[in-house]
Amino acid sequence: MTQKRFILFVVLSLVLLLFVYIKKEGAKKEYLVQKVELLAFEKEAKELAVLKNKYKDKKTTARLISSLKRIKAPSKDFTKQDIRVLEFEKLDIRALNQLIKKIQNATFVITKLEIIRESDTDAKLRVEIKK
Repeated sequence: MTQKRFILFVVLSLVLLLFVYIKKEGAKKEYLVQKVELLAFEKEAKELAVLKNKYKDKKTTARLISSLKRIKAPSKDFTKQDIRVLEFEKLDIRALNQLIKKIQNATFVITKLEIIRESDTDAKLRVEIKK
């Protein structure tokens, strides 16, 4: 009877060790997957923080607005509530193209952008920038 109990004890011990080993390997794989996901999340969070700082930087916004003014002087430049409005009139194709490229590459929040054709060669541009 003791030999049967010993064999049963060994078999149960092996089954228990196999079960623990399988669970440990599963936990290890899950840990590695979560580690990779966490690293990707940290990278995205850092990129978002950099973008957030770029969009909140008032000096950069002021520099971009002054570069827009260097391309063509705005006919109207005023502030309403927390929005800066710039209106450019009588823009030729080259100046309009330069302004649009500069606005597209800018890191400020544009609330409204209107391009109105005045004639075959001239256009009007109105851009509203959130402060």
